[in-house]
Amino acid sequence: MSARPLEPLVDDAPTWDAVLWWRLELRSLDDAPYTQRAVAVLGPKAAWEKEYGRASAGGCLQTLLYVLSIAAPTVGAGSMLLWALRAEGGQMPLELAGVASLVSVAITVVTESIHRNRPRATAMAAVRRLYLAHIVPGLITLGIAVSGSLSDPDSGAPLWWLAPVLADIALYAGLWVRRATVKTGPRNPIENVEQTVSELAPEVRDHVLAGRNAAVDRLLEQGKIDAETASRAKLSALGMMSLTVAREERSSYYPEEHEGIDPR
Repeated sequence: MSARPLEPLVDDAPTWDAVLWWRLELRSLDDAPYTQRAVAVLGPKAAWEKEYGRASAGGCLQTLLYVLSIAAPTVGAGSMLLWALRAEGGQMPLELAGVASLVSVAITVVTESIHRNRPRATAMAAVRRLYLAHIVPGLITLGIAVSGSLSDPDSGAPLWWLAPVLADIALYAGLWVRRATVKTGPRNPIENVEQTVSELAPEVRDHVLAGRNAAVDRLLEQGKIDAETASRAKLSALGMMSLTVAREERSSYYPEEHEGIDPR
């Protein structure tokens, strides 16, 4: 998708306010979608609902994989639990649970490789829920499989189907330990913006910055901002303009513990 022009936004506004600063910055980042997304998280709803939120194939696929990675081990554990509660005998659905865990492991390997290339800070509470959504179903499957095989050897599917279940548990336990002990990559939403900017090709970064600054000059020429504000806006780093000149309209998501980090 081609970048939207900034001139109509500047020209059509009779006066300039904080929300319009956020809208201008978000629109100026059309050619830098990862940075645009990181800035949108920090901006007010009145800005991002007009300038951001366009669905992309990559974003839809990422969401689908995320849901599938959680649903797969849950379905496997659910089938094992249902078999145990019915107590009707027959072969336990360990094969289904194993295949589900195998799918989960494959998705995790792919998403983690993407995360290593594009690291982002994520709220620890959300990460814990994700990890537990894999570890707990895996432990349920493991417990039922072992107890079922011990009580009735004829009911058990080949226990090697436990291998992907154990792999899923070990993978997420390892990720949990690594996250708790290794401090690398962005640590908060502001550093997410900085990280996405560092990933941009120099020519893209220069192009986006030039377009943004040209829009600021246009605002100054039309008398909608003063020279000091224009100077502050143009001197701000890419992705940090709104936090520099319109902090009062930042998102409610903006955590209080990040107040001490000054935008550069």
